[in-house]
Amino acid sequence: AGARRRWAIIGLAAGSTARSIQAVYGDDPVDGVEIDPEILAVGRRFFDMDQLRHLHTIVADGRTWLTLTPTRYDVIAVDAYRQPYIPFHLTTVEFFRLARDHLTPRGVVAINVGRTPNDWRLVNALSATMRQVFPGVFVLDVDDSYNSLVIGTNQPVTLPEVRANLAALADPTLASLARRTQGHLGEAPRQGPIFTDDRAPVEQVVDLMIIDYARSGAVEEER
Repeated sequence: AGARRRWAIIGLAAGSTARSIQAVYGDDPVDGVEIDPEILAVGRRFFDMDQLRHLHTIVADGRTWLTLTPTRYDVIAVDAYRQPYIPFHLTTVEFFRLARDHLTPRGVVAINVGRTPNDWRLVNALSATMRQVFPGVFVLDVDDSYNSLVIGTNQPVTLPEVRANLAALADPTLASLARRTQGHLGEAPRQGPIFTDDRAPVEQVVDLMIIDYARSGAVEEER
């Protein structure tokens, strides 16, 4: 087995991401941060969260917790939603600088971002914002979903290098996941609004996306 990675999840919810990490990486320690203790209670009662033996749960606001923890992580995953919005203070240059300061030298930050099939405004904004902080930023479109992962790397890395690293994975589960990224992974766009603590109009952007999607008739077509 390889060296253990240390993970942080901001927006733990009922623990599905932590469960996936344990299934693939086994003994890697995971710190899961969730602002709502009732959601953690649901995870324990209905989703066997207590069986995730390497998960340490923390009830806190994700950014406040990150400000206070001294720990550095190999992966910081941000999956915090108050549907359909990402809390604005988890989308800004200042937040991503804070996250970068809590990464190991080869660490990454990944944030789950909503979109529609033809509207990438929020993905573009998060990409442009993260480019202010990270030397490498990539977008992975999640199959059969309205989501993309925007990934920032603490080290400079090119898209061909990322693809080569994925192709070289020896673990069968990881190799299978890597194959599914083919055709869905690319460099993050460079153009887009840059969110800062004093201006991060997440709700406005998402509201416009929802309105335009409804006007396009796509909602009716999906019924």
